[in-house]
Amino acid sequence: MPIIATLFFVAITGFIMFDDTIDHTIDFYNGIVKGWSISHINNNIIGILLNNSIVLLTAILISHIAVHFRLIKEKTLLPLLFFLLFQLLTPTKVNQYEPANLISFIAILTVAILYSCYQEKHATEKGFVIATILSITSFIDAHILYLLPIIVVGIIQMQATSLRTFAAMIVGLIVPYWIIWGLGIVELSEIDFSALSISLNLPTIDLQILPFTVVIMIGLVTGIGNLYSAFNEKIYTRATNGFVSILSTYITLLLIIDNVHFIQYLPILNGCVALQASYFFSSHTKRTSTITLIALIVVLATWIGWIYWGNYPSL
Repeated sequence: MPIIATLFFVAITGFIMFDDTIDHTIDFYNGIVKGWSISHINNNIIGILLNNSIVLLTAILISHIAVHFRLIKEKTLLPLLFFLLFQLLTPTKVNQYEPANLISFIAILTVAILYSCYQEKHATEKGFVIATILSITSFIDAHILYLLPIIVVGIIQMQATSLRTFAAMIVGLIVPYWIIWGLGIVELSEIDFSALSISLNLPTIDLQILPFTVVIMIGLVTGIGNLYSAFNEKIYTRATNGFVSILSTYITLLLIIDNVHFIQYLPILNGCVALQASYFFSSHTKRTSTITLIALIVVLATWIGWIYWGNYPSL
């Protein structure tokens, strides 16, 4: 099934590249450093291939995290399957070069580093690396810094708490800015923290918001179900899966209160919910759960077909 999903994803990529009727507009992403952006990539065939290669790499990374850090009991490609399906529900994530996909890859990479900190009382190097990655990324997308509070929660969840680790994270945040300023690459006047602003607008209620609303609902239902399953798991599995649920909830809140920039948070949410749904269905192997899984995949695939080949009003 994941192989079919991957081929389906590749087929839609090909369709998008050669369909002149698709709008390849792009949102502008504001970084803390003025004028630095990853939005200025032409949405031609190369841009679309670059974008969807990043999406596939992210799907593979999510699947690797699920298996390597034992978020799921058995080896499965369900995380890859769900992530690709969720991404395809929002055409702006795959029909153009979308910076949010690169940002989500970086964010999920930091989660992988975080998981490797489990029960390390002196995870100073990894804390420094995580903070440095987020700090450098904030040059081009300020909102990634909102992951910092939840990363701190994750360090506590991974039982890797120490003053040295938190001190290393503070240094990791400061050093990249100190370097580009000290080398004269940017002036202090070019560093603009107003890019961190949050904007809330009342959304228009229509079919366009339905896809990511469904993703949120899938995350909510499977997340609640996973809480019951987690009681029978080892402490390590409870910690890793628990953090996924915390991160999913946090990103959902960000998406709601900063809905002007919701498109930036959506791929990260898709990754979290993909892990939640995969754990849920791999933990519930009864016939009814299997039927539910197949039905969900069929519904999502049909919906995606309607979005790309029908007249569904999409984002």
